[in-house]
Amino acid sequence: MIFNEYYQSPVGLLEIRADEEAVTGVRLAEEEEFYRANDITHEAVKQLKEYFAGDRKEFDVPIKITGTDFQKRVYHALLQVPYGSTVSYKDLTIMAGNRRGYQATGQAMHVNKIMIIVPCHRVINNDGGIGGYGQHIEVKKYLLRMEGGWLMDYNSQV
Repeated sequence: MIFNEYYQSPVGLLEIRADEEAVTGVRLAEEEEFYRANDITHEAVKQLKEYFAGDRKEFDVPIKITGTDFQKRVYHALLQVPYGSTVSYKDLTIMAGNRRGYQATGQAMHVNKIMIIVPCHRVINNDGGIGGYGQHIEVKKYLLRMEGGWLMDYNSQV
């Protein structure tokens, strides 16, 4: 069974999806479609509220990571990047056990189903530029600014 709950966050309406065991998705939503919450969606909303309030730096709600084997390795590596830090696509690819495949890492970021909790917003270009974001670039800018992790020479882009 699929459960979901909505949270009006500072970056927009977030839909949190879960099964009986773990969060399976966090995404921007245009509107609430249906609402069937469970303990996991409640906990995820609680932790997201704490994150946006500046009181939470790490999430410990259970998550279910899906994708190809490479994408899963990338997501698990990404979970090691701490709050307030960034990593380049190249370095994340290496952390995931590959010396090449930066484009595949970028694609993994683009299709990440659990935004914010699996912090793809912390991945930046190899030259330090902000890079892209599957949800909305303004959301990435907000999250990076909020976490204070992208304060290099590119402040004018944020």
